[in-house]
Amino acid sequence: MARDAITVAVVALVLGSAIGAGAVLAAVSSAPVATPAAETPDTSTDRTGGPDSTDGSRQGEGTLAGDPGSVSALDTFENASAYTSYVRRGNLLADSRGHITRFQAARDDVAVETDVARAETADAPAGDGGDGGGAAVPSRVATTNVQVGTVDEPDLVKTDGRHFYYAPHDRIREPRPVRDGVTAEDARRVLERADAETHVIDASDPATPTVVADIDTTGKLLRAGETLVVLEGDRVAGYDVSDPGDPTRAWSAPLNGSLVTAREQNGTLYIVTETAAGPGACPVEPLGDHTVVCEDVYRPGTQIPVDATYSALAVDAESGEISDSVSFVGTARNSVVYVSGDALYVTYTTPPNRAAVTAQFLAEEFDRTPDHLADRIAEIQSYDITPASKEREIRRAFEGWVATLPADERETVREEFHEGLSAYIGERRRNIARTGVVRVGTADADLSVEATATVPGRPLNQFALDEHEGTLRIATTIPGLGSADSENDLYTLDSETLDRRGNVTGMGVTERVYSVRYVGDTAYVVTFRRIDPFHVVDLSDPSDPEEVGELELPGFSTYLHPVDDDHVLGVGEENGKVKTVLFDVSDPANPTIADSRVLDRQFSAVAGTHHAFLMDRKHGVFVLPAGTSSVVMDYTGGTLKVETTVETDDPATRARYVDDHLYVFAGESVAVVDERTWEQTGTLQLSE
Repeated sequence: MARDAITVAVVALVLGSAIGAGAVLAAVSSAPVATPAAETPDTSTDRTGGPDSTDGSRQGEGTLAGDPGSVSALDTFENASAYTSYVRRGNLLADSRGHITRFQAARDDVAVETDVARAETADAPAGDGGDGGGAAVPSRVATTNVQVGTVDEPDLVKTDGRHFYYAPHDRIREPRPVRDGVTAEDARRVLERADAETHVIDASDPATPTVVADIDTTGKLLRAGETLVVLEGDRVAGYDVSDPGDPTRAWSAPLNGSLVTAREQNGTLYIVTETAAGPGACPVEPLGDHTVVCEDVYRPGTQIPVDATYSALAVDAESGEISDSVSFVGTARNSVVYVSGDALYVTYTTPPNRAAVTAQFLAEEFDRTPDHLADRIAEIQSYDITPASKEREIRRAFEGWVATLPADERETVREEFHEGLSAYIGERRRNIARTGVVRVGTADADLSVEATATVPGRPLNQFALDEHEGTLRIATTIPGLGSADSENDLYTLDSETLDRRGNVTGMGVTERVYSVRYVGDTAYVVTFRRIDPFHVVDLSDPSDPEEVGELELPGFSTYLHPVDDDHVLGVGEENGKVKTVLFDVSDPANPTIADSRVLDRQFSAVAGTHHAFLMDRKHGVFVLPAGTSSVVMDYTGGTLKVETTVETDDPATRARYVDDHLYVFAGESVAVVDERTWEQTGTLQLSE
């Protein structure tokens, strides 16, 4: 009976922690959020509750308690008290005191996602910074390198085809190195923050760009029609740039939580925010005066760890009005957002519940557990304390029992316990480390939760997910737990229902995923620990995906970019230096290295974000901003060679082309290079 009591208690806890992201969202309609340029608040808050669909959670690998992995039924909270109670228990499971403090503090000083923090952080091949439009001249303008060609992503540089909008936000000006003979005190480097400005650059004459206006703000940028959207540090603002020489602010809305990410498609902004979920955190106010009441926040039917409330909002870029939104509770750990042409996927990872695992091991696997210890563990499991505290109490109870054993048995029992628990955890690691996936439909800017599911492991970033011909593919790392080493898996799900279709498991033992790229029916996955295995996975049959090829090479690639049908480019590192490698994938079963180059650079901006990468197919080159020397590399003919380097005073962050001219954006300057001769023809200074 005592062992049964432990099992019942553990089942409840493990089901809650393992099914993870089984949350779904509240549809909130027609709630204007924008504050007009005159800063007059809009108090309209009409709301309607209820999702269009709460079906479709489905398969995952079983939980420790034997659950098949499907997410439980989803529902809204009955009232504010129910929200508070659920979130309080979820906070304990998440052991999230530090997370709550961090997110609450962020309300006063919210940082827009940075290049390094979120490598937004798609469908292959990516945009390359492909041809822009909108003006008779120039005829060829590079845009942002994005994951899905039809979905724009926030970046430091945007274009309308004739003008560039450039926001070198969070700029730091530093004195140059001092001459010999200067004292240490005089040589102290004093950091001075530059003025926050977004520059409007006229590129009608590509050889001689000019600054035509400055906007008194900075942040990541999105452009939709004649509106420039700036994701500022603590707000989202829209600027009318119908006259690029005289931009005016059209609307502004304060950001009340952390910005997870944003996208733009067909004039609609999709903004995902994260606010702290704790006592007093309801109603949720993700953006402006837009309010989500407790009864419109969704949760799974079972208790899960909770330290955040996610909100996805559809915002009209021109007016700033919210047309729809959905909110749900989850965890702030390892959140990844992937946006396809008609859906938005939010993932988050649940923390392992070691107390539940330890208790279940003692109940089911450890033959020596006496009844009185089982009773004590069941009692501990009923306490309203954090999993970490429960684990300490369980260990204390275990040691108390061991102390009563004959001296010559104690060490043997301890060894059996630790070895057995380690093996138990290792065998079940795919049931312990899990990630929840929520699909939010975005058709016609109407947001609705259409499916939820869980998969084992943790995705690296947005490139770990991809939707293709009705299948969602997601690559994850299974962390090393207990006696088992880390491994890497790839799962295929029905993109509408999120039913499991198939999987490939066990790639790159002892390693973790460093980069992923999907090209049609093929996935390229780089894992790394000491070497860089390059895995080729055939996804042509989603019900039976198969790893068909593998190549080992030194170093690792953090970004993969499709070049053509037979080649994939990798950008990464080897022995502390920037490395580029051209993979020949013409024979998927036997990938080879067509060429590789290790550059005398310690860092490239591409390591922080794919937005820093530029490929110019007309001239057969790609550009790597790498400190104050940006490297232009020729990739044609199956070889890699340095075509030229572009020197700048400040570290370069982005590159774009305009007709046959290359622009390298570096701090408060833009270097101009003639791609026909590779000579640097000038530098545009943006400020004095």
